[in-house]
Amino acid sequence: MGCTTSQTKERKFPLNGSAVRREQRERRSTVHIRMGDSVRQTWDKNRRNIIFFGGPKSGKGQVIEELVESFGVKVISAESLIVNALPKKLANLKKDGEKLETATMMSMLRSQPNLISLEWILELVKNEVMRYPEAVHVIDLLPNSKHILRNKTLFEEAPVLLEKFEETCPVAFAMHLYIDKENLNKQLDQAAHLTNPEGCTAPDGVNDEADSAATKRRHAYFEEALKPVQKYFKESDRLIEVDVSSMSHERIWFKVVRMFASFDLSERQTHNNLIVIFVSGSSNVQGLADRNIRTIKIVDIVDEPDAEFDLLMECLLYQISELGCPNICYVVDITGSTVEKAAELDNKKRLVYQLLEPAKLSTFLNKYQLSMMEEQNTKWDETAYTGYKAPNNLTLLFSPEIARKAAEVISTTYCSMDN
Repeated sequence: MGCTTSQTKERKFPLNGSAVRREQRERRSTVHIRMGDSVRQTWDKNRRNIIFFGGPKSGKGQVIEELVESFGVKVISAESLIVNALPKKLANLKKDGEKLETATMMSMLRSQPNLISLEWILELVKNEVMRYPEAVHVIDLLPNSKHILRNKTLFEEAPVLLEKFEETCPVAFAMHLYIDKENLNKQLDQAAHLTNPEGCTAPDGVNDEADSAATKRRHAYFEEALKPVQKYFKESDRLIEVDVSSMSHERIWFKVVRMFASFDLSERQTHNNLIVIFVSGSSNVQGLADRNIRTIKIVDIVDEPDAEFDLLMECLLYQISELGCPNICYVVDITGSTVEKAAELDNKKRLVYQLLEPAKLSTFLNKYQLSMMEEQNTKWDETAYTGYKAPNNLTLLFSPEIARKAAEVISTTYCSMDN
């Protein structure tokens, strides 16, 4: 339903235990989110501004575009504001008869880098924020232009100027999509080797090796310029760091959108809601499958369905993260697996969910998910499911044949592994 494609296939896990756990740990380490302790406390109706930054190859542009589409946030690009305001600022400095084309302006910036100041940039951003004071703003603060980033003094006074900026435009948190130098070099070297194994020149005459070197330089400029801004938000525990070294946009977006969905964006949110429905020997499975809901049978994705419970749950979470994005609903059939016997296990994990009253599936679906159903046939919506609302906009549902104790064990295990 929603995001899966015909090319996406379920994975068959050979349950040799340590190999699966090692792979699961490696997957988690590639898209890891570190969130400052004060982020959730500072997110309220008076702090709806988010500073966003990401260097070359971070996928920042695509993530921002999808945040706009999914949550209706307004994007403020510092670079776009600079480009639009620069001609007026440089008008008095141009020579007689000289046209202020992009190349001319970049040349002036190279020779006079102090023409652009962070104070001026923040003033432009503030004016844009005040146009829509009630909106959630994603502020792309650090320009990508190497001519601007080369100015080593541009962000030196960031702590003082950002504090002044926040007097008018309070910032909830800053988000950094980062890829460390080692992983960036590895990815670029691999791409250059695959694209140009013999060092051939690209169609536009630029060698891949030269292009890779330019990207590495831009990354170095960006990381150096970022340090004062990063320090400012780290000191107040308002920095979210997302490791994008995996270069897997699907996994990165899965993590980022789940985190954003956990904030109070319900009035803007269009369709982000991950629902996992657990069933056991239910005749309703086919009816749900007929409604385009993706069905995952535990016995089909592992070689040993009688393996230990935690290992099967790890495989299930891995499968869901591989198959699609959060705008989706899955049915998980636990029939014939150890998961079906969850009620026999001791639940030692902390409860991290909200118990919901039993209700029909349609009450848990949002408009996007409901639109995928064929409403003329409502037989799929006759069962009342027990629901558990978990963090990150995750809802776990259980059909009546699954005991309350089993549902609690599955829910707490799922939530602890999903964090």
